[in-house]
This record gives sequence, C-alpha cells and structure tokens, in this order.
Amino acid sequence: MCGARAAPAVNFPTVRRAFPLSLLALLLLAGRLNAQQFDLRVYGVEDGLPSATVERITEDSAGYLWIGTTGGLCRFDGHRLRPWDVDDPAPPQELHARLEETTRQWMLTPVTDSLIHLRARDGSQWLGSDSGVVLRNTDGRTFHASETNGLGNNMVRCLYQDRSGAIWIGTAFGGVTKFTSRAFMHLTLRDGLTSRTVSALQRDRKDRLWVGTFGGGLAKWDHWRITPLPVPDPFITSLGLDATGNLLVGMAHQGLYRLHGELLLPVAGTAQLRINRIRLMPDSTVWLATSEGVRVLTRDGHCVPAGMQRLSAADLVAAGDSVIVATAYGLFAIPSANSRAQWHPLPQVDPVEATCLQRDGRGNIWIGTAGEGLLRFDGQRSHRVAPGAGLASQHVEQLLLDAYENVWVGTRRGFDMLELDMLQEEVLNTRHFTARDGFIGTEAFRHACWLDSDSALWFGTVRGATRFDPRRAHEDPHPPRVHLQGIDLFYEAVDWSPWCRSVRPDGIPEGLELPHDKNHLTFHFIGLSLAQPERVRYQFTLEGHDPDWSPITSTDQVTYSNLAPGTYTFQVIARNASGAWSEPPVRFTFTIAPPLWRTTGFLAGSASFAALLLLLLVRLRERNLRRDRERLERTVAERTHELADEKHRSEELLLNILPEAVALELRDHGRAQAHRHEHCTVLFSDFTGFTATSEKYDAAAIVQELHRFFQAFDRLTDLHHMEKIKTIGDAYMCAAGVPRPDPQHALNATRMAFAMLAEVERINAERAAEGKAPWPIRIGLHSGPVIAGVVGEKKFAYDIWGATVNLASRMESHSAPGHINASGTTYALVMDHVHATPRGPIKVKGKGAMQMYYLEGWRG
Repeated sequence: MCGARAAPAVNFPTVRRAFPLSLLALLLLAGRLNAQQFDLRVYGVEDGLPSATVERITEDSAGYLWIGTTGGLCRFDGHRLRPWDVDDPAPPQELHARLEETTRQWMLTPVTDSLIHLRARDGSQWLGSDSGVVLRNTDGRTFHASETNGLGNNMVRCLYQDRSGAIWIGTAFGGVTKFTSRAFMHLTLRDGLTSRTVSALQRDRKDRLWVGTFGGGLAKWDHWRITPLPVPDPFITSLGLDATGNLLVGMAHQGLYRLHGELLLPVAGTAQLRINRIRLMPDSTVWLATSEGVRVLTRDGHCVPAGMQRLSAADLVAAGDSVIVATAYGLFAIPSANSRAQWHPLPQVDPVEATCLQRDGRGNIWIGTAGEGLLRFDGQRSHRVAPGAGLASQHVEQLLLDAYENVWVGTRRGFDMLELDMLQEEVLNTRHFTARDGFIGTEAFRHACWLDSDSALWFGTVRGATRFDPRRAHEDPHPPRVHLQGIDLFYEAVDWSPWCRSVRPDGIPEGLELPHDKNHLTFHFIGLSLAQPERVRYQFTLEGHDPDWSPITSTDQVTYSNLAPGTYTFQVIARNASGAWSEPPVRFTFTIAPPLWRTTGFLAGSASFAALLLLLLVRLRERNLRRDRERLERTVAERTHELADEKHRSEELLLNILPEAVALELRDHGRAQAHRHEHCTVLFSDFTGFTATSEKYDAAAIVQELHRFFQAFDRLTDLHHMEKIKTIGDAYMCAAGVPRPDPQHALNATRMAFAMLAEVERINAERAAEGKAPWPIRIGLHSGPVIAGVVGEKKFAYDIWGATVNLASRMESHSAPGHINASGTTYALVMDHVHATPRGPIKVKGKGAMQMYYLEGWRG
C-alpha cells in the first residue's frame, strides 16, 4: 500500500490474511482478462518526473500530490510536475519525507511489498503486481490494466486514491499512471480493428455490436473479442437493421448488402451506389440516403427510387407522414406513403448544406450542417441553436440523443453535449469533450454514433470507437483546494520584501503596500482537483476595482493594470468537474499607496499655501486690472482712430474700384442691382501693332509702358466726367452717362477721345526722345443703351453689357492709327460741334453696313 492517508487502503498483513487465495487467483487470471482501453493517463520523465521508477505516492493537506521516485521527490498540481530539490523548502511534515544525504535528494519511504492492494472509496478493489493492475468492481466484474491497454509499465510499485477519487498507479519503469473513471472505453487497432477510422456502429438483436470502418471493412464485437467479417468493399459508410432484424451494410462503392447468417448478400438495385444512411421507418420500410437520391427497400425485398431527383442525400428521418431528406442544398420532404412523389423543398429552412438529421420526442428535427453549426426545425421555422453556446466546430458530422434527449454533437474538433430544457428549445449548458476528457479521437466520422440499450453512447472517430457511459462518470463531491501560486509585478517575478512585512515560503507577500507607480499586478492561482484538473473553472474579483465577480473561466491568472491608490482584496474560487465550488474564497489584501502629492499632510500644507498664494494673486490681480483697464481705454481710443482711418481708406479704395453710387449700394445692402442706362456713349481704344511691338520687350517693360499711358487716361476720365470700365491687355474702355445719366455724354466722350490723342502724341514724343518706337492709338465711339452693374461674390468689378458695347468695339477695330472713328449715332449727337470726314457705309460683322465718321477737330 502507498500513501499518507490510511483510509482508502488496507494494511498488507491484513490483506494477506483476509484474501490470500482470491488475490492470487485474480493475478493468475489477469493475463487472460480482456484488455479494453480505459481512461488511463501516463506521466513520465518527459513530463517532468525525476525518474521512471515510482516507489510511493501520497497527498498533503493542501491538495498537492507528492510522488516519490528513485530520482527524488516531485510535486504535482494536476498540470505540472515540479521536482523538489534541497534548495526548496522542506516538504510538509505529514509526508514523513527524509533527506537522503548520499544523493542530496528528498525521498519518501518506499513500498517494498510485492503485492499491492487498495480498496477504493466506492468499494472496488485494486490489486497490483509485476503483471499490472487488476480492478475488481463491486458487481464482481474484473478488468486488467497493463502495458497493452494504457498502463505505463506492468511492474506496479504502489497504489493511491487521492481526495478527488482518482487512482494513481506507480510503476517500476513507466512512471505514474492515473485512472479517473470507467465512463470511457475504446475499441482500436489494439483490440482487433483492421482500420483506425470507425465509420458506422450498429447493435443487433443478439446484443452484438457491429463496427464498420473506412478502409478496414466490417467487424463484430461480442463484449470479449473483435471478429472481422469479409466484405466486398472495405469502405463501410452506414449500418442498419431491416424489419426482421437482419444487418444491413452500406458501402462506399458496392451499394447495400444484407447479412444472412454469416453471409453478406447484395440487395438488388443498389449496386455502384454509395449508401450514406440507412433508416428503418415506423412502417417497417427501410429508406436509404444514397449518392444518387433516395431509395426505399420494401418489406418484400425490392429497392425502388423515391422520386425522380438524383441529388446526393446525406441523411433522412421520418417526420409524420413525410420523410425529410438532408442534401447539400437544404432539406426536402417526400410523402412516406408515396415513394414516387416529387421532392418538395422546405422553405422554412435556409438552403444550407445539411450533413445529418435527428428527431427528438417532441417532433423537433435537429439539423447538422457543414459550416453553419446546429439548427432546430420545429415544423414551422428553423432556429440556429445557441450560436453563442460555443460548439467545438461549426462543421457537424454526428447528432445523437441520449436517454435524457440531450443533444450530442460530433464535430471535426471534438464532441459537445447540449443540455436542453423540458421543451427542447433552450440550451441550459454546453459541455465539451476532447482527448483530455477521455476521447481517444476528436474528429467524428459522419453518422458513426449509437445509443446503446444501457444508455451508453458510442462514437466513431478517425482513431477508433469510444463508448461513454454517463452512469460511470466520475463524481467528485470535494471542491478544489484553491491556492494563490504567485504574484507578478509588470509581468515579472520580483522580490517583495521592500514593500511587505514578510514573505511566505511560497513567495506570497504579507502586508503588501506598494508605491503608486507599482500598480500593475498579475495573480497566478490554481484549484487542485487531481482527477480532472483540465475541467477546473474559476471566478475571481478584485474588491475596490471590479463591480462583480468575473464570468466563469478556465484561465488561472488575471492581470490588473493602472490600479489607483487604495486598498484592494483579490478573491478567487474554483469549481471541479462535478460542479462543486470552493468556499470560502481565497483572499489576498494589498494596498497601493498614494503619491506624496496625494497624502493628507501634503494636501493640507498645499491648501494653506494655495490660500495664501491666492490672496496675493487677488491683490496683484486687482492692481493689474486697474492698469489693464487704463491701458485698454487708451488702446480702444487708438484702435477707434485707426479703424476710422482704415474705414476711410477702405471707402476710398472701394470708390476707386466702383462708382460711388454702386459702392454705397453694395456697402448698405451687400449687393448691387444691375441698371439699364438708355443714353450713354462707350469709348474703346487700343494700340496699333501692340502684339508685334511687345515681342521686343520683356514683360516688366511692357507693363511699365502700358501704365504710363493708362495713368494719363485715368486722369482724363476724371477731367471729362467719364467712368473707367476696365482694361483688357492694351485696350482701354470707358463710358459716359453711367452710372448717372448725363445729357452731354456724347460730347464728354468726344472730348475724352481728342484728349487721349493729344496725350498719346505727347508720350510718344517723349518715347521718341528715349529712342523708343511710338505706340499709335486708334479710338472708337458709339452711343446707345447699356446695362451696368456688379456680378459675382469675389473681386467685385463694375461692368457694362449690351449691343452698344459690342458696336463701340467694332468702331475701334475699324478705326485707323491716330484717328477717332465714330458711329453715325454718335456723330449725330456731336455734329454741330466737330469737323468730321464721312467714311460711308462700312460692313460690320453681325450688324451689316453702318455709317462711320472720322472726327477731325472742333468747330470754331
């Protein structure tokens, strides 16, 4: 016997006296017992064990498992094996560990008896020897564990049952092996299967389990041995029974076969078909889901198509007077009474790729899909089943209802059990099963599942078949023992001694008070439940920071960053696989000290200083305000004067750009209306040959010369009551009679024209003296109505439009250098005051022939 606690074990002398013959008989029979694989997990040197030779196993009061090997002592928390050396604190005294001076290692007292016996708490007996372990249940059934079915080594040195109920087996050369429960059993290549991929399962009426494999054919299991059966196609896709109880075997390439005695006979009409699913319907007919639609196997042995559709059917299930078919394009319904009727799609179900179907006792149809998870169809509409329930994969391959009609979902990444409410509508709980929970394979094979007569569940995977018996699942009433394993500061382990009263041997500080800038902590914790440590779940909270407990999680650490100054208490509880929570919570209290500037003394002193400073500032502020007020008054007066000057300059500038009446209207109203002027005279002028002349000068010289002429013209407009309109290149345009009416508009424009000729002669004379070529000018005059105004929103410009403007431009273009060409309209207005030379009618573009006159000079 091995272990610190004597309760679960029996003393060896007592065992030898009480069971000398029975124990020896069981050991002699051990080699002949069935070697089925159970949930045995081996921990060896590669996992951290100091040596593969285990001599003693025991458990301390804190819940840690201690393993004594020939290579030293090791502590196990369910996740990590930690070798214990001389630099570590001494093991708990309750272990009776001793320090071996020759090897400088901590050792446990070894077990030297050749016969190891353990009476478990459930009444079962465990017997260990050099041939492995024999388990004798309370019902009298006996099982043998050895190297062939998962034991680390046949030479057993010690047995121990921990607080959570797991059995630990120490061996001579294979480390330590853990046994949790007999809920799982496996059929693999070791047991006689010819292929590891189990693709179909079926129990017949003789209580034989038929196992179809993909690539290894068909095999029969009779609780003791597996017997292969020759088949024409080694790729089995489906198994079923007909109305008389004969086994039906669906194959990937050879269609359907029926078992008669020990012979497989083909079923006519199914050759070359892939049989995806075999279903025995309530009316005793067999329906087949095949690669080319649906077939019906009647009671007289005929196989007929169901409908004309040839869609590949993945599965089918009876639903009232119809058969529901799963395809890659959604679900279809076929009337079960008329197999020749056409398929009808179910519009209530999304056209997703359906892989498998199952119907529960309330008539709901559960639909597994390829990538869309699990759906439930209640006859009216489909519902996605708890998308947040967290299926291992959204690609569903198997659906199975257990004795309580919980839905088992086999996926490509494991198995999920959905616990439902009484109405089979709401998911109450989701439990995941993977390799760590006892499944040897986690990728399910399509339709390879079976509910046995004793409520056990069979699942076919790509690594064999797994049998799960919920009645034998391990139940641990003892909650986990929770320990705070470590605290990190900014993700690093540090020496806490500068900030605490003391440090415990496990490295946890006591009375921890941290400065304000040491406020990033990570807490590491563990809940010890050695039977199923991977299914331990946690909840934690930080009082003073978290408003409530965290959601249930599997993580064993949590980080809090940027903690404000204050006192906090970290609390954590754990739950084992059976749902037992630890109470009370493990608590750790610590303080984050405020910075100096947030202490009471500093704040009081700062408040006094601030009050005095505030008083001084108020006095200074009052004096400065008086000075500022006086300075502001002076500044306001200066700025008012400057603004008046700026306003005057702005008005002058605006008047320089626009006529005064237009400028005032624009200033007062924000816009200026366009006006029609019936009587005005427009003057156009430009320099002859300006383009050719400008090519001889640079741009600056051209602009300077133009300015010389236009500056003189601008002075003449004021002298002769003209309104300058604009300049366009070398052209100069002005008008008389705008924006105010002027009865002398024609005479004023004529005077302007003669004055411009005189100025041009004067300036050209000066230019000739400078050695520059003269710029001769030509002028055109026309009188008539115009429209004048300001357009646009930016860069306002006063302009005039109308036929009068265009004709004035034509008069200028038909003039000669040094001449003033006036239209007949303008000449009629000034003929009594000037000498003129008639030019006769001249054709004008867009107007026709017009009378033109050269104005020569004034009369008298």
